Amino acid sequence: MSAQLWVVRAGRAAAYVDEWRQDGVVAVNFATFEDGDLTAVGDAGLLDKVTSQAERTYASQLIAFAFRMDVGDLVVVPQLPLRRSYLVGEVTGGYTHLAPFPLSGPHRRPVRWLGEFDRDALSPEGVNTLGAIQTVFRPTKVEAELRNLLTDLTPWEGAATTSHRSDGPSAATEPATPVTTPQTSQATPPLPAAAARVTPTPADVPLQVDVRLSGRGRATITCDHPALVMQQVPRHVDPEDDWRAVPGVYVLTGTELHQTTTRTGPERTLTMTSIVRPWAYVGLSEKFFDRMSSHRQSKEEWRRALLVRSGATPFSSDDIKYLEARVHAVLTETQEVTLAQAVPNGNASAQPRNPAFLDQCADAVVAVLRLTGTLI
Repeated sequence: MSAQLWVVRAGRAAAYVDEWRQDGVVAVNFATFEDGDLTAVGDAGLLDKVTSQAERTYASQLIAFAFRMDVGDLVVVPQLPLRRSYLVGEVTGGYTHLAPFPLSGPHRRPVRWLGEFDRDALSPEGVNTLGAIQTVFRPTKVEAELRNLLTDLTPWEGAATTSHRSDGPSAATEPATPVTTPQTSQATPPLPAAAARVTPTPADVPLQVDVRLSGRGRATITCDHPALVMQQVPRHVDPEDDWRAVPGVYVLTGTELHQTTTRTGPERTLTMTSIVRPWAYVGLSEKFFDRMSSHRQSKEEWRRALLVRSGATPFSSDDIKYLEARVHAVLTETQEVTLAQAVPNGNASAQPRNPAFLDQCADAVVAVLRLTGTLI
């Protein structure tokens, strides 16, 4: 049987990829769901622990990593945005459990690194697939394309790595690039939608975007980490047709003017102060055309809309509920914008598949709003 092909994500913003390169491992965290030895728990035991759809996702990925991945299988590790490339390795041993464990997680597999291929060698569909929100998955949709790239990998210095270390946490448990308390993209059990993030976004990790402008004023913005597609449109322009029936969130933006006047001195001098402040409204939608049409009738203030959808696996209903609340929270944290609605507390019961990934999506949305001049 030919080797299976897997994608294993190295934490949020590839925070652990240098540790993995040095130690010759791939790893999964999910420790808040199960931090014990999976060989003792078993796949049936993991499924018995499931109490929500989110936990079912964690269990299925741990089962795949520990019990479905075989020696000789190939793994692709996205290195974006630290490097514009994907690391490729061959699994050389079975599942192992590490205790105590580094931030990258207790669940581990030894690998032999074979090389890497450039992000620009991938088709847009390949980039979007490898940007999917799962931590461990089979990239079946673009497997043929990936296998073709694996025949001509670029070696990297130090590719002949050491064998897997099982005598305790690696000395290189922190990412080599300086980031602040890295937040893994490996999912943790969901938080209430309005809850604060456990760790801040690394301020020095760049967001790489591609922008395509149309003649009618539409700006289509794509980024591969996180995998998102956004489109900004003026109030009077409809989104492109591929936005008709997709789940996502949106931010309506405009400006509001505050004026104050005072009279001072014996000559009754008149002083006027004008303050222009960005204004925003955050919402979610399964049908962007209907929602934009409705807001044109009911909300006179907004001038532009930024629409946001997943660039890989479509968002679920709970995903967009959580993301709506997170975008609202991040905008609130900036203290740069007036928000037209209260915190959407109705989304507090949402159980998204990967809250950490959606936190990163919220940061990306706000970064794009700054890029387009919506925020001061």
